[in-house]
Amino acid sequence: MDVEIDFREGGSYRFVEHATDGNAYGFRGDFREIVVPERIVQTFEYEGMPGQVAVETLVFTETDGRTTATGTTRFDTTEQRDGMAESGMAQGAAESYAALDRYLATLR
Repeated sequence: MDVEIDFREGGSYRFVEHATDGNAYGFRGDFREIVVPERIVQTFEYEGMPGQVAVETLVFTETDGRTTATGTTRFDTTEQRDGMAESGMAQGAAESYAALDRYLATLR
């Protein structure tokens, strides 16, 4: 994976995932709000569907020493949401969360 990130309000990010089939998938966005340790609001755009920009909000809740991250993605239209869902987004998100789980396990 290739990653560029300027993690601050007004900053941006871009990452490219390289699939086992040789394809590369690029994503980018801007950080709109960062409230440590509570919330991150950012835009998200899959470069394969330019102009289809979603707004993602991650909320972090700590309970008994454990943190839960809850994500919400908002699209401007139902058609944009459906198009992203049909693009394979669920599989890609699942793979990303599995990679995060593997990484977090190394921190214990």
